[in-house]
Amino acid sequence: MRKRSIVCLLLLLALCMPLVPAQAEGLWSEEYYRAFDISGGLSEEERNSLDEECIAFMKQHALDMVLLAITEAEREDFRTQEQAAQYYEEYGFGYGENRDGFLWIYDKDGGSIALFCFGAAQGVIPQDYVEFAARKAVEAEAEYGMFGVLYSALRYVGGYLEDEVLQEVETAETSEGTERSIDSLRPSWYPENPGSFVFFHDESAPRVVDNADVFSDEEERALESRIGEIRRELQRDIVVYTDMTDYALGKDICAADFYDFNGYGYGDEREGVCLFIDMDPNDRGWWCCCTGSETMALYTESIANELDDKLYDYLVAGAYAEGVGVWAEGIRMLYRTGAPFVPEWYPERGETIEHVHDSAAPRVVDDLGVLSDAEIAALSEKAAEIAGRYGIDVAIHTMEISGGLSRSELAELYYSHMGYGYGERYDGILLSIYKRQGYLATAWITAFGNGGEKLSTVNLDRMRTSCEEKTDDHAYYEGMSQWLDQ
Repeated sequence: MRKRSIVCLLLLLALCMPLVPAQAEGLWSEEYYRAFDISGGLSEEERNSLDEECIAFMKQHALDMVLLAITEAEREDFRTQEQAAQYYEEYGFGYGENRDGFLWIYDKDGGSIALFCFGAAQGVIPQDYVEFAARKAVEAEAEYGMFGVLYSALRYVGGYLEDEVLQEVETAETSEGTERSIDSLRPSWYPENPGSFVFFHDESAPRVVDNADVFSDEEERALESRIGEIRRELQRDIVVYTDMTDYALGKDICAADFYDFNGYGYGDEREGVCLFIDMDPNDRGWWCCCTGSETMALYTESIANELDDKLYDYLVAGAYAEGVGVWAEGIRMLYRTGAPFVPEWYPERGETIEHVHDSAAPRVVDDLGVLSDAEIAALSEKAAEIAGRYGIDVAIHTMEISGGLSRSELAELYYSHMGYGYGERYDGILLSIYKRQGYLATAWITAFGNGGEKLSTVNLDRMRTSCEEKTDDHAYYEGMSQWLDQ
């Protein structure tokens, strides 16, 4: 089981294409979550992620998918097909007139999961496969918790249905009138018998495989070289794979299978990531799969969205190599620091910054590039005059912020990194202007030592708000100058 990028965005003209035919609207109800947790074992983020998976499953297979987690207290209410059907019907689940769909019920306390089928879903999946899927899904609980059980159960059903589609195509005729074998639908790197495949590590395998030919030869060599440096630094794998199709596997499965079957991954858990860019003209998009407990813990939904947001602009503009390069650097920083887009000075996971005095450090630092040299000089002069008058260090900095970072923690780290502050308590006050891609700038004020003792909550809020009123209109210099006056 792997966490995946929440955003798999369509590119270029494909942005306008619907995921399902327009006439499919009204065939199901979205009034309720598909993933429902009575047991309290799922976070809101996990439940939302599972709900999105259920909706995607339904749109792909025209069969509803519902996930329900219960405890021992509810066990007697969900033992039979009739009891499950009552719940299923009461909440309006089901696809189409006959309410076709599946319902997985996971008994958290009992450690078992059961599949109930309704309408056209009945009889689709053999009982022996249902038992296999249930057993494998429950095994995921030990490593991935309840989320892993429910996600695995859903994916096992989806995987079976996708294989069934391929088997139907096996006997279909092509436009030339010849029969098309199932082997022709699988990529050349796919093993003959995936069920008996033995994982291996191939250090010499290329980490950039550009079957869609979106990179020039020079770009591909440069990416391969840089990704190789990052891999050796981290001892974590980074793989980039492009193709013109997902081979009817789905982008998530295609990314995961490419990683699994080609010798990628470090250590016993085969830690690493695989970015799959699908250039199918009818369904362009991408997917990032993660393998290993460390990688999955780092690659949260908010981190996935942040990496996707960054990559999106490059891919839509056709700057594939540049975008993948930025993405790879983001993955590097994620492993090192826990956030994808932070400055090089940011401490690595588990490390701290030693605070020392540095009187020569600049007191106005504009990493966002929103100030002119003259404005920086004017602000620096004013900050120095105030600091000299009151004996409290005064500083300003601007920077792009990663969505996974705490503004207060980041300000404190920066203050220590720059060596700000007077005396044993590092007396001072810092104005931080943070900007995140696609968002307005925010102001943050942090005071230290005697500076903190003089700053009331009311004054802090007033100063921050008045500064943001200026920066919202891109009047950065005016907002900072006003803050210094205050």
